[in-house]
Amino acid sequence: MSELISYQICPPTGATTLSCHFGRQGIGLEETSETLPSDSFFAALVAQAAQLKGAQFGDDGGPLFAQPFVSGEPPFLVSSLFPRIGDLPLLPRPLLKLNMKEKLNDQIGKGFKKLRYLSPELFATVCRGDKISEAPVIMQGGKVWLSRNEARSLTGDWKRDKQAESEVEWHKRLAQSSIWKIESPPHVTVDRVSNTSAYYEVGQVTYAPHAGLVLLVRFVDATQQAVFERMLTLLSESGLGGRRSSGLGAFCWERKEPLRLGLGQGGSRAVLLSRYLPQEAELAALRSERAAYQLVRVGGWVYSLGRPSQRRQRVMMVSEGAILDTKAAAVRGHVEDVRPVYSEKRPHPQVGSGNGTSHPVYRSGLALTLAIPDAKEGNS
Repeated sequence: MSELISYQICPPTGATTLSCHFGRQGIGLEETSETLPSDSFFAALVAQAAQLKGAQFGDDGGPLFAQPFVSGEPPFLVSSLFPRIGDLPLLPRPLLKLNMKEKLNDQIGKGFKKLRYLSPELFATVCRGDKISEAPVIMQGGKVWLSRNEARSLTGDWKRDKQAESEVEWHKRLAQSSIWKIESPPHVTVDRVSNTSAYYEVGQVTYAPHAGLVLLVRFVDATQQAVFERMLTLLSESGLGGRRSSGLGAFCWERKEPLRLGLGQGGSRAVLLSRYLPQEAELAALRSERAAYQLVRVGGWVYSLGRPSQRRQRVMMVSEGAILDTKAAAVRGHVEDVRPVYSEKRPHPQVGSGNGTSHPVYRSGLALTLAIPDAKEGNS
């Protein structure tokens, strides 16, 4: 299986921090997330491809760039965008039992419920079913765990000042330091007719200096790496997420060494690094007793030139960190067209009945997975 290339998403030129609005489904703009899911990132790539000068389109109205993905022969697969601290990527917590020393269980207590991201060393330990024998370095209010060995490799402001602080003091400082902050700065808009003002808030996530996001990509066709990187450069100028006209979402990127986890010999299970939309024949990979997963309802809006804003169709997707039984079924996923469709009984007030757009609205559920060892005896 081909390697996972790491791309760091960094602050734009001249800035020290990266700020974005990754909207969550709901009313208004107040809610945001610290990550961008793989289906949203893929949609951004497709939208960027459609806007290129001389872009070519298929029979369904979508850009030719998207056709290999739609047909089930993707030239590359992408993960969701996860937080990183320095050069250390933070990976989604696998839905596996954490095998820890009893003393550590008592020490952490209910803190297990907050855990969302693991450093690569701890991620591999959990996937192998090995015991976590040393207390992790806990950050971001319990959402992030680092191994002590990886914490010692941190640079910049995260590094321990050995002359000024003990290791205990350093761990306490890391626990109090934010990798990212989510805030809702106030905004005011003025109605041009009545000249009255309206107050609203927009959630935005800002990553600390020397922190940001990481994207993992598996190139099925190595010749497509240059194409992908060109698209990533264009996307860095257009921006990721919402509120781009306000300066949010602009970034620079750097290619790093491939992610190497040391998982050992892979078995007949896999851990998911992207969102996943299974085909019907693949449902056995989820129904197996060896599988564990969570579902997320994915909705949102579609903006099409010359058409009013509309809600796209909702789909249920499998979230990152899921454990899939690849012996029960092969795991590939598919791309779904979620463009709005209206019936004669329930027409859109402006669009009427039929398709809400003249082009497809793609949501990628293609799975990026890592093979992991089969469960050890006595572990789930």
